Amino acid sequence: MRFHLNRNVELSHAYQWATHFQRLLKITFLNSPCGSISCHQMSLRNITLFTFLIFVLNCCAQVLPAPGAKLNYNQVMFEYPKVTGADLYIIQVTEGASAVAFNSRKLIQQKDSATATMLSGLKFGSTYQWRYAGIINGQRAAWHGPFSFKIVDDSITRKNFAKLVITKNDSSKSAGGLILIDATHTIIDRSGKMVWYLPDINWRFAFQQPTRSVNGLLLTEKSISINPVVFDLRLTPVGTITCLIDSQVAERNLSGNIIWQAPDNGKVSGLGGEGYNHDFKRMPNGHYMVLGNELWHKLPIQYSDTTWGKKKFGDRRFFNGQEYSKVEFGTVIEYDSAGNVVWSWNSRNYLEYDPLRPRIRNQLIEYPLKPHINAFSVDLNNEFVYVGFRDISRIVKVEKSTGKVVDSWGLRLYLGGANHPLGLHQQHDANILSDGNIAVFNSNDYPGSDSIPAAVIISQQPADSGKIIWQFDCQLDSAGRRANRNGGNVDELKNGNLLICTGTSDQVMEITKSKKIVWQCDIKNTTKDGIPYAHRLYRAHYISSLYPCYFVFVTDKDTVDRNSPTFKLRIFNKGSESDVYSVKISAGSTINQFSTDTITGNRSSIYTFNTSQNLTSGDNIEVTVSSLTNPALIKRLRVVVQ
Repeated sequence: MRFHLNRNVELSHAYQWATHFQRLLKITFLNSPCGSISCHQMSLRNITLFTFLIFVLNCCAQVLPAPGAKLNYNQVMFEYPKVTGADLYIIQVTEGASAVAFNSRKLIQQKDSATATMLSGLKFGSTYQWRYAGIINGQRAAWHGPFSFKIVDDSITRKNFAKLVITKNDSSKSAGGLILIDATHTIIDRSGKMVWYLPDINWRFAFQQPTRSVNGLLLTEKSISINPVVFDLRLTPVGTITCLIDSQVAERNLSGNIIWQAPDNGKVSGLGGEGYNHDFKRMPNGHYMVLGNELWHKLPIQYSDTTWGKKKFGDRRFFNGQEYSKVEFGTVIEYDSAGNVVWSWNSRNYLEYDPLRPRIRNQLIEYPLKPHINAFSVDLNNEFVYVGFRDISRIVKVEKSTGKVVDSWGLRLYLGGANHPLGLHQQHDANILSDGNIAVFNSNDYPGSDSIPAAVIISQQPADSGKIIWQFDCQLDSAGRRANRNGGNVDELKNGNLLICTGTSDQVMEITKSKKIVWQCDIKNTTKDGIPYAHRLYRAHYISSLYPCYFVFVTDKDTVDRNSPTFKLRIFNKGSESDVYSVKISAGSTINQFSTDTITGNRSSIYTFNTSQNLTSGDNIEVTVSSLTNPALIKRLRVVVQ
């Protein structure tokens, strides 16, 4: 027997219901001609357990999508309770508002050995009915359902504010999977079709007329902006969504509901909020890391009254009697799941005093350049944070335990120069690869000049440490080579290829290490009444599916003999990524506990359980399985001892 209990209250209510039903049975039996429960050869305890289990099976078992659900994605995981005796399941899905739709020719049918199965490519704007049945000894059992759900269309993307054009799609060489595009707030498949969208967060369209100088001439550029702006849209290894919406930092479930939000309480910046921007990640240990800003800094006293100091720190304000100057020091903040700051770093500690190049304390960087941070990543051992400064064209390596900068790469122009001089210019991203090297998108931004951006890999290996060991030049058209460029990132894919986003140059591509493009998507402007929509591509990311981490499990028996309590446990990894599972088997106390070997995505493993421990009839053996990737994902079932 299989069911999911995610809340203790469900178990409590189930047992209360079973106990109440037991009392009803007792009254019935005592009023029977026999006048005794024993004449029915039935134990009240066993009745309670039996009715308890029946209640759980029928009332607490998980059916997904939940009846009446409204989804914002069309890659759907169906989950259903175990059918006793079934070793295979058949799932039918059909488009329509009633069960009559099962007679249509649009029936989708899929078989699966697990109590969960995924279907892709369903239609946005459609209502579906679905049902399932077990197959026992080759024969289909009774249907369960139908259950109804709807995949809701997206009002924003329906306006076609951006057009995705797939110019290359070599499925035999690409990593497959899905791509997250923050400019369109969507996840797409490799044909460019939408799979998921960020639900309505009060999207607003605004007309704007900014001006810019080109060769001394002021040009007005009319456009329609879409607000708020979404940055760094990611799907995490546990299957949640993270992104920045303007300066709001939150983790959401697939439905778009916030499940964690950064406190933005100014505990690190010192004044007001934290100024979150650009980069936000959920870490493997369940913590969160985000970039922020300290925009006001206590003015060094020796600069307060000097002519040079007044010129350098022209914008001043008083807070609580203390004079502050307006600067931009970037911060990196790590929070735990409760929103507590567990680690932080402020770039002023590096810019005021560079431990690699000792300087006079309080000698700040010369303006108009700003020490603006736009990227970070953390090494696999959580020992170092790599921080990217766009305006001083530098990446620094910060030791978490001390907060000290222990290495740096980039131009030699400022603060005595980087430890490893490299031709980076206003780069984005600083992504640590599986081999420890650093992937960077070198924006190489020289507005009005003929310049080419490039994806580069910087070595941290002893043989060529600090050198660029791989480079791919992004061949933009003439306008793109001369336009102001922003954004961009480089992600390593599981097949060894790289996903490159060119930022505001509006291209996303997957390339091999031999520099062959195997997939490319160009994002084109669209217009309304001749005025273009303004979208901002900042980053793009890869994910194997909407369900990287997902599992179900069953036992081959619902009951076992107390003299020979043996059963088999089968764990199905229905996620698209490999995982390891912790298994705990108990009956009052722990009988057995172990971790499985790695189970690859869409595979299963079988484990046999037996014990010499004394068990009595009516005992429950509880099986608990949890995911190593997502320890909060816990599922349980019980086997009854007879």
